[in-house]
Amino acid sequence: MQTNPTEKNPAGPSRDLDWHPADIVAALWKARTTFRRLSRQHHYAAGSLNMVLRRPWPRAEQLVAAAIGVTPQAIWPSRYHPDGSPKSGRGERLGSSTPQYRTSRPAGRQRKAA
Repeated sequence: MQTNPTEKNPAGPSRDLDWHPADIVAALWKARTTFRRLSRQHHYAAGSLNMVLRRPWPRAEQLVAAAIGVTPQAIWPSRYHPDGSPKSGRGERLGSSTPQYRTSRPAGRQRKAA
């Protein structure tokens, strides 16, 4: 299936600039470390830092970037402002949807009348 080059990425243009997760894992391997090892070195549960591949987590992004030897902005430009500060996630990140909140409390279990 070919894509139309004139179509825009619905996630936004800077999302295309983010490193692919496989590239991040490969860069960690080249640096002679893994997500598991980084997690343990920084006192997180063994698989915790893997989450940074799917969700923004500024502290974990800093740890991964430091292990690779680049800045977090270079790996995930869609997660940072041009000045280097992380985006808050409240509708600032490209491709993120606005969270849907419940406006009313769900009804509890109905009890049988005695």
